[in-house]
Amino acid sequence: RTAATSSTAELVGRSGEALFGKKNPKWYPCVVKKDNQDGTIKVQWDEDKKFTARLPVENFRLTEPDEPFGASDEPFGAPPSIDIFGAVE
Repeated sequence: RTAATSSTAELVGRSGEALFGKKNPKWYPCVVKKDNQDGTIKVQWDEDKKFTARLPVENFRLTEPDEPFGASDEPFGAPPSIDIFGAVE
């Protein structure tokens, strides 16, 4: 999923990967620090903690889940179903 499918304001503080490099661009981990409100975002690179001030939002993709843990995950499996007589299956 690319950031182009999300509101850029919602990306601030989110972890992801962004394309970096001119000849052979590669994806590198980073965090969105600011929505520039012009189709670009400011990111901080995980590796060296430096910033890119105006990264085109289409060059960023999310790498973490959209929802916090627990919103849709069930680490212990689905809850038991109960039939109409109250017996647990």
